[in-house]
Amino acid sequence: MPPRTAATPAHPRAHDGERVHIDVESPRRDAVADYLLDGHLNTTVDRLFADHLLADHPQLPRLAIAAATWDRSAAAAMLDHGLRDFLVLGTGGLPIWAHSSTLTDLHDAGARIVVIEHDPVTQHLHDRIDHGAAAGRAHVLCLPADRHHDLAATPVVARLLTAGAPVGILATGLFRPAGIRLAAILALLESAPSGSRAATTALITYGTDDQDDTGVSSLPARFAEAGIPLAVENRLAADQLLGDVADVTTDFVMPAALDRNAAGPVMRTALLSQRGPRSSGVALRSGSPAGHRRRRTEARPVTSIEAP
Repeated sequence: MPPRTAATPAHPRAHDGERVHIDVESPRRDAVADYLLDGHLNTTVDRLFADHLLADHPQLPRLAIAAATWDRSAAAAMLDHGLRDFLVLGTGGLPIWAHSSTLTDLHDAGARIVVIEHDPVTQHLHDRIDHGAAAGRAHVLCLPADRHHDLAATPVVARLLTAGAPVGILATGLFRPAGIRLAAILALLESAPSGSRAATTALITYGTDDQDDTGVSSLPARFAEAGIPLAVENRLAADQLLGDVADVTTDFVMPAALDRNAAGPVMRTALLSQRGPRSSGVALRSGSPAGHRRRRTEARPVTSIEAP
C-alpha cells in the first residue's frame, strides 16, 4: 500500500451522547479502517497496527473496499425506494475515500439521520459533511464502544423508531464494535416501523481453534489486545439468526471473490427486511399497509466473500 500522511485532527466539540476519551497512544478503530481505504486520517500507531494485521490478513484492504461499496450502494437503494429516515450504526471513518461518502448522499437527499459513533475524531468530521445545513434533522451521538448500550431506549433513537416512517438501518462498518452484534441489529429492525430495512456487513468465523489459522477467527483477539472490541459472527449462529434465505437479483457491483490461492477472512453483506407473507414481494419493496407490524426478519444476501 502507498505511504500515508499522518493527520492530527482538532479536538472535537461535544455533541449528543457521552464524552469519549481520545487515546492517541493506541490504534483507533475508524483510523485503521481509513488506512485500509487509502485515507490519511490516521497516525503512526494506527498504521503500525494495521501493517501487522496485513502481514497475516492481506485481504483486509479488499474487504474494506467491499464494505464501503456496499455501505453506499445500500443507502442509495434505500433512498431510491423512498426511505428518508436513517439510523447509522457507526460510519467507520465515514468511510473516507475519494471525495464522497454515504453521509453526503443522505444529506443531499434531505434525509433525517441519527448516527451512532464511537470515535470522537470521526464524530468531529460530521461537522464538515453538510456545512451546518442538517441542523435539526441530523443527530450524532458518541458512545463508548466497550460498553453495552440499549440503543432502542436512547431518546433520539427511540423517537426515530417510533415516528411511524420506515427506517433504513446501516450497520455496514467492517470493524463493527463487539457490543453491536447481528442479534442487536435484528432487534432494532423488528422494533422499527413497517417497511424498514437494514443493511449489514459481518465478519464470519467458522469456529476454528487452529493456532495457525489466518482467517477471521484470529482477528478478535488481535483487536482486543489493542483495546478495540470487534464483532465477529459465528457462521452457524448467523445463519440461524438470518433464517430463510431468498436469492435476489441486484444491480450492486461487488468484488466476486477473493484470491482463491490465498487464505483470507470471510465477510458477508446482507440486506434485511421485515418478513411479510411468503407471497409478498422482493427486498426493498417500498412500504406496507399501515399498522401491519412484521415481527420477523428476512435476509436478502447480496454477496458473500469467502476464503476457500
